[in-house]
Amino acid sequence: MNLWEVLIVSVGLSLDAFTIAVCRGSTQRNLKKSTAILVGLIFGAIQTIMLAAGMIIAIYPMLNIQNEKIISINQWFSAIILFYLGIKFLKNAFKVSNLNERREEFFGYKGSVVLALATSLDAFILGISFGLLGTGIISNVAILFIVTSALVAVGLWVGYCIGNKYKRQVDICGAIILLGIGIKVICNYFNVI
Repeated sequence: MNLWEVLIVSVGLSLDAFTIAVCRGSTQRNLKKSTAILVGLIFGAIQTIMLAAGMIIAIYPMLNIQNEKIISINQWFSAIILFYLGIKFLKNAFKVSNLNERREEFFGYKGSVVLALATSLDAFILGISFGLLGTGIISNVAILFIVTSALVAVGLWVGYCIGNKYKRQVDICGAIILLGIGIKVICNYFNVI
């Protein structure tokens, strides 16, 4: 995967955390910009740790194997993971939920860690996919950290300002991005692209 593809996948993956941030931001009574930035950094750090862990788990057994058959299986496995995540985002987009808008106190940094861990399971799975595709770990981790941190901080602030109005659209964008990358992986396998 090249740098642009990693950036696009990082945005798609971070949209899940962005959606959570918008939802949490919409319920906050008082939200400081510094708090939004710190929560963004917490989400970014946890997402990148999980991505790196997934990549390391996938890369370690592959270090001594250069068989073409194994590599082609890895591409299919990576595509299946991307499709799974994309379908999960679509399912979340059309899930009906009753929201009672109310303003409450800041949910705390411990709450931020729990939410970040919940959204980072997808990053772990994607890390396995990246590891199987043989992408660079440093660039992936750096890009995901920056993208997730920025999107969560912005998401908290946007949620605080406009509420929970566009959650469905954000989930659909994330699904389209992940499904598109999955299709590209399969097209690369068949040498279509």
